[in-house]
Amino acid sequence: MQHSVLIFAPDTDPHACAVAWALEQQGVATVLAPSLQAKPGFHYSFHINAENEQLQDTTLSGRRISAVWNRRLHDPQPTCAEEDSAFAALEWRMFQRNLFSLADAYGDALWINRVPEAIRAEHKLVQLSVARRLGLPFPETVVTTDANQVDALRKKWGRIIFKSFLIHQWEDQETGKKHAVGVTLLDERSDLPAESIAVCPGIYQRYIEKSCDIRVTIMGQHLFALSLRKTASGGFVDWRPYSNAPELKAEAITLPAHVEDKLRALMRELGLVLGCIDLAVDHDGNYYFLEVNQAGQFLFVEDMCPAYPVLQTMTALLASGQPNADIKALKNVTMSQFRASEAYAKLKQRVTTIKPEKQLFTLE
Repeated sequence: MQHSVLIFAPDTDPHACAVAWALEQQGVATVLAPSLQAKPGFHYSFHINAENEQLQDTTLSGRRISAVWNRRLHDPQPTCAEEDSAFAALEWRMFQRNLFSLADAYGDALWINRVPEAIRAEHKLVQLSVARRLGLPFPETVVTTDANQVDALRKKWGRIIFKSFLIHQWEDQETGKKHAVGVTLLDERSDLPAESIAVCPGIYQRYIEKSCDIRVTIMGQHLFALSLRKTASGGFVDWRPYSNAPELKAEAITLPAHVEDKLRALMRELGLVLGCIDLAVDHDGNYYFLEVNQAGQFLFVEDMCPAYPVLQTMTALLASGQPNADIKALKNVTMSQFRASEAYAKLKQRVTTIKPEKQLFTLE
C-alpha cells in the first residue's frame, strides 16, 4: 500500500515546503495543510466501540500515514454561512484537539511532535524544571513582576538577561521604525522601573559570558551540533539577529558525551522527536542549557554547514516513520537543490503576495 506524510503548516512556511518537496523526490505523497480540511469535499469520521477505534480521512485517498509533522498547526477554518461560522469554528477546533490528543489517531504513524507533548514542551518553565531534575546546568532564573527580585538577581551576578516569553515585534506607524522585545542585557547602569516590570511577568537570568553559542538540532536518533561565535572571539548576547552577518562564524562540532546524554534525556522527558536546543558555553568550557524549541528553525543549519544533511534527515524520518531512519537509503536531497527547484520559486511567489499573520525573527 502506498503511504503518505501529513504536514500541518501553511503553504507559506519555508520548512514545510522544503520538506514536502524533498518527500516528493522520494515518491512519497504529501498532504500539506494548516489544519484539518474544514471545507466541502473532505470528510472525517471517527469510529469507536468496545473493540476498536478508527479514523477515516478522505484527504488521504486510502493511503497509510507513515508520519505526521506538527510544524505550524492552526485551528480549522470552516466554509459555511457567516451566521454559522462561530459555532462551526468552535466545533471544528474541539474535534481537532480531541483527535490529536489520541496517541494513535493515525495508527502507528510517527508524530513530530505529538500535540500534547508539543504544547507542554513550549513552556519555558517546564523545560527548566526538567533540566533541573536531570542535572543539566542552566543559568539561575527568576520569573517575576517584582523589581526588587530583579535587582537582587542583578546584584548577585552583576549582569543579567531579560527575556520575554515570546518575541514581540511592532512598527511605529508614524516613523516606520521597527521595535522588538526579546532578549536584553541588563547591568548596573540599567534602569529597573518598578511600574513597567510589574505590568507582566518577565524572565530574568544570570548572564553567561560566552565563548560561543551552540545550536543542537535533534531529529529522532540523529543529532547535529553547530557552534556560533563572533569571528573575532566570544559569543553574542543573542545570535539570531546576526544569522546572516559576516561577523558570525558557524562550525560543526561534536558535543562532549555527558552533554549529549543529558540533551537526549531531556528530549525523552519532554516526549519530543524533533527539538532545536540552544546552549551557551562559557570561557571555562562549561555548558548551559538555555531552551529547546520543538518547532524551531533547522534548515539554516545546513546552509551554514552543508556537511550536515539536515533536510535529508528530516525527509528520512517522515518517509520511513522511524526515529532511527537510515538517511543514506533515500535519494539525495539538499537545500541548494530545493532553492533551484520550481517548488522554491512558487514558495517565493506565495510569500511575497501573502501578508504573514505575525512578524517574528527568522530564527527561533
